[in-house]
Amino acid sequence: MTATPDLLPDLLNLAQPVLEMAAHQPDQIALLGREGKITYGELGERIRHLAGAFEQLGLGVGDRVALLLYNTPAFVVAYFALLSLGVAVIPMNTRLTTPELETILADAEARLLVTSLEFYETVIRLQTISLEGIVLDTELLNGEAALDQLLNSFPLERALYRFDDLLARQQLPSQPIPFKFSGDTLATLIYTSGTTGKPKGVMLSHRNIWADARANVAVIEATPDDRFITISPLFHVFGQTNILVSSMLVGASVVLVRKFSPKTVLEAIQRYKVTFMAAVPTMYLMMLSHLREKSYDLASLRVCHSGAAPMAVDTFHEVEQYFGAPVQEGYGLSEASSIVCSNPLHGERKPGSVGLPLQGIQIKVLLDDGTEAPAGEIGELHIQGDVVMLGYYQRPEETAKTLLQCEDGLWLKTKDLAYKDAAGYIHIVDRTDDLINIGGVKVYPREIEEVFFRHPAVQAAAVTGVPSTMHHEAIKAFVVAKPGHEDACTKESLQEFCRQFLADYKIPKYYEFVPEIPQGATGKILRKNLREP
Repeated sequence: MTATPDLLPDLLNLAQPVLEMAAHQPDQIALLGREGKITYGELGERIRHLAGAFEQLGLGVGDRVALLLYNTPAFVVAYFALLSLGVAVIPMNTRLTTPELETILADAEARLLVTSLEFYETVIRLQTISLEGIVLDTELLNGEAALDQLLNSFPLERALYRFDDLLARQQLPSQPIPFKFSGDTLATLIYTSGTTGKPKGVMLSHRNIWADARANVAVIEATPDDRFITISPLFHVFGQTNILVSSMLVGASVVLVRKFSPKTVLEAIQRYKVTFMAAVPTMYLMMLSHLREKSYDLASLRVCHSGAAPMAVDTFHEVEQYFGAPVQEGYGLSEASSIVCSNPLHGERKPGSVGLPLQGIQIKVLLDDGTEAPAGEIGELHIQGDVVMLGYYQRPEETAKTLLQCEDGLWLKTKDLAYKDAAGYIHIVDRTDDLINIGGVKVYPREIEEVFFRHPAVQAAAVTGVPSTMHHEAIKAFVVAKPGHEDACTKESLQEFCRQFLADYKIPKYYEFVPEIPQGATGKILRKNLREP
């Protein structure tokens, strides 16, 4: 089966490959995991029925619905059901607090939230005005009596639906799905930190994601016989584009792992004969520590993809030794639908390099004067192709600063510093802004600093990234206590305070209490001075 034509059609829908597989190869396994096996035929039926229920609730092209779910069948079914109708999906980071979720839901003007009982305590406190209803996946709760009691106590003044009840309606859409519409129709809003520290929605179209998944399928040489594993969360652009959509594009299978743990992933690879895995270097280091103590049958693996942060050369070779599969390093970003370059499977793979541009993607390294950098010289990475986002949702000024109209077309300004070697391989060396990389997730310091400023004992604060022993960054806070409040301004009190407003990965790990924060002439924090020993 092939689903990667040379040219993308003008009318397309990301749900199309899944539903075509359901019609023509219904017995092929689509999903595996703790919920058992789900074939493409079964998956297609669930998608059609949920799409029909969503349409009955009044959803259609142009609406936006948020997903707050772990890597579960409910995420997959809801994702493709919404896309099939032309509804934009807002995947939510499962580690966010209620205030952080409210900010995103309000900005996106989401009409519905699809979530599960695991997020009950977070969801019941939501006050977002635009939210009309909650769709609750209750598969974790045993016993109808307990379920009825919980649902009856749900303190939300908005509609509440059970996920299973919507499926049980067996309501089909008013016309056959997937609906056909322009490839530029909004598919997802991926929220990432902005220059103000506030999250901003990256608008990705059906064409964007389809183009990137197609390029990914080509570089990893995927086939229907492959079994992908969801180490990366599905709320992340990589999990969606490079695992979920890519696998469905070729009719392969996906092994769903709800949350990452080294033991769980290694056992899943062994049990389900996984062929393709993708993880950040930190995860590989954690799995390597297990493999040194216990052996697993990992013979099925044919690719170990790595991204989001540089992998040390020693780790590169150790992963290949223990996992018995080639390491394929790559690079991508949300604004380009995910992966944009990768080392080839066949041909030279350069440890420390993120490889060559993928199919249909052009990459330039530009100097400050706008000219292209010669081989070996560092400049800023720019990207062109169908993978480049539509823009930032309701942020035209930031969009204009990031999407540059040049004589040879539209280019994405990445703010990442890189160089090309003589063979054209790309090497990422630094960033032009202050974003902190926590295991592949970008965190903006100002968002954290604004929380510190709310603390009654804090006079000033600055946050920066510092090298971590796990080959990515950790967050360090520099804090100035108010005079006379030094005893109340401690690491423990600040961490406890931050937990009210920030996801756990955004809470600084290291603290240094200083008499003042270094600033420039304009009052800008000199983060470089903070990072220097």
